Amino acid sequence: MHHGADEELVRADPRLPGLEALLSGDAALELLDSLLPDDTERPLRVEVARGRYRRGVALTATLTLHYADGPRHAFARALPPDAAADHARRWSPPPSDGSAALAALTEPRLRGPLYAPDLGVLLGPPVDDRALPAARRLAAEPQRFTGTSPSRAHTLSYSAGHHWTGRFDDAADGSGLVVHARSGGVNAACYLAPAVAGLPVPDLVKVSRYGLLVTRWLPGEPLDRLLGRDRSAGEAALAETGRLLARLHSVPPPRELPRRDPAAALGRAAEEVADLLPDLAVRAAAVARTCADALASAEAPQALVHGSLRPGRVVVGGRGPALVGLEEAHTAHPATDLAGYAAAGSGPRPPVGGAPAAVPGPLLDGYLAALPSADARRVRRDLGVCTAAALLCRATAPFRRGEDDWDAGVAALLAAAETALAEQ
Repeated sequence: MHHGADEELVRADPRLPGLEALLSGDAALELLDSLLPDDTERPLRVEVARGRYRRGVALTATLTLHYADGPRHAFARALPPDAAADHARRWSPPPSDGSAALAALTEPRLRGPLYAPDLGVLLGPPVDDRALPAARRLAAEPQRFTGTSPSRAHTLSYSAGHHWTGRFDDAADGSGLVVHARSGGVNAACYLAPAVAGLPVPDLVKVSRYGLLVTRWLPGEPLDRLLGRDRSAGEAALAETGRLLARLHSVPPPRELPRRDPAAALGRAAEEVADLLPDLAVRAAAVARTCADALASAEAPQALVHGSLRPGRVVVGGRGPALVGLEEAHTAHPATDLAGYAAAGSGPRPPVGGAPAAVPGPLLDGYLAALPSADARRVRRDLGVCTAAALLCRATAPFRRGEDDWDAGVAALLAAAETALAEQ
């Protein structure tokens, strides 16, 4: 059963007749049951993580299929039926070594992409995700990229059309490997530059022009788990993470890493809000313009930033915190990481009234204390606008999480971004 905001979205977008089938696990399970051959094992249940939605164009979703022997992942796309038919015609079986060790990528029970022509829905395992050709390369030649034939690949995270990240159980020296397959390519500098500067990051093993990047598994406890288990130790680790972040930002940005255009990213974020809730389009566009103008005029020197910092991207080991998940590293305003951390950790939504997200005190204090005073003043000055930008970029998160009243959640995050700008 769909709630009111979902029902309104389905009614307002008749070009995507398969939209409703990908908005809940029950609906996706029903669709799967109608598409799978009779002799194929059905999943026990399905979870849906909604991806990017473009009105009249597409909805991408990531499915977690739960079987008796564990979960598997799949992509699903709802397209206009004519566009889906074209995609289905152009599909070709991916090369694969057929290894059961790669079931996390290939999921043989799905038997290739499934196609519902009347609904315009395509669904299949990550290896069939045509927006992620790196996964095909990995499935075809795992030994080429990992140096060994894996006994098993575990999915760590999968976002349809964006990335697949997995751990391979065995490496030549007995340690685990983490393989990142990405849709937009990878850049070795995101790990090499911090490593050369002496920062604790995973060792880089291999990088490929196909969009594959392989690192060593870094043992330790993710910061979010530590905070949940031992608040005192977690806050101490937060302060250390702040000092580590300041060290990262002091690394000269390598020329190989791109400097992303904040105006373009903010414009896309505003368009995503408008596609979901057209009544918020003008407000979202205004926040995007204001943030882009403020960041363009900011006098802070550009820094090497993590790009997707949140508690799960910090691993705390015997020697303190280390940074992982650096594939989004780029050159940007140094307050970007703090703002992104605050926006990612703001909970399901800000309080009613749009109170902005805040950087945890130990993290902010540790970071600012490690900076020269002039740099600390600039970060404090621009943190509000960076936080507003981060909140706008996360404004569609309630929809993606499938909250019952995601429309109110999107509006609350947009209001929080406006408040952060007003208090800047």
